[in-house]
Amino acid sequence: MTFEHVFADLGGIPANRLTDPQGLAGLLLAAANAAGLNPANPPVVTLGPRGVSAALVCHGGHVAMHGLPEAGLCFADLAGVSGALPQRGLEVIIKRLGAREVRTDARRRGPVTQAIHPEGP
Repeated sequence: MTFEHVFADLGGIPANRLTDPQGLAGLLLAAANAAGLNPANPPVVTLGPRGVSAALVCHGGHVAMHGLPEAGLCFADLAGVSGALPQRGLEVIIKRLGAREVRTDARRRGPVTQAIHPEGP
């Protein structure tokens, strides 16, 4: 079994889109739906002195965002087990936040075939 994992650095986002807790909760749900993920719990959105954190734990995956409204920056992270399409969820986030700058990456996660021992054998 593998996980599909996508993540993005987003910039140029209007601050008001990163300071609306209800809007961000709705965005997490929309992204999960687009990715084919089923929420396990309601979204959690926290605004604080170090920005905004938003997360939605799903059965077999997650949608998470961390943002700095005053800088117009956001990091988005989506993952799902095989069959999920997290890239579609990421596209929803990018579009709805109105990000003008986007850097994305994707990884397939799965079983570790060779153990790595950073402190020796």
